[in-house]
Amino acid sequence: MKTTKNTTWKQRLSSNSNLKNEIKSIFRFAKKYHYSHDTILEHLKTRIYDKPKYTTLPNYMQSSLNGYIDANLDLMYECIEWVHWYNNEFVGKDLVFDKNFKQDLVTKSEHVYIGTQDIY
Repeated sequence: MKTTKNTTWKQRLSSNSNLKNEIKSIFRFAKKYHYSHDTILEHLKTRIYDKPKYTTLPNYMQSSLNGYIDANLDLMYECIEWVHWYNNEFVGKDLVFDKNFKQDLVTKSEHVYIGTQDIY
């Protein structure tokens, strides 16, 4: 495969556009297939940050792409919610704080995709 050097404006603009489409694809599949946060970061590293298309872009274009990635990461919070496991049993957001509540029995609290137990 030919290495992208981004020496002309046309190449830079094309690389920028291609990388934005790749970022959109990563986040679209993350929402569809409930990727974990670590998996999303790994995809970003291998498919964006390690590619010559990204590394040979000027710093201001790299910063723009980083902002685009940050915005998409922030949008992921529309798809997730903070839930709990109490006594190794999934209780979701319905953690009942009554007189019998024991903090020690809260075994895990995580972000999950809304309506599932798939950990983000």
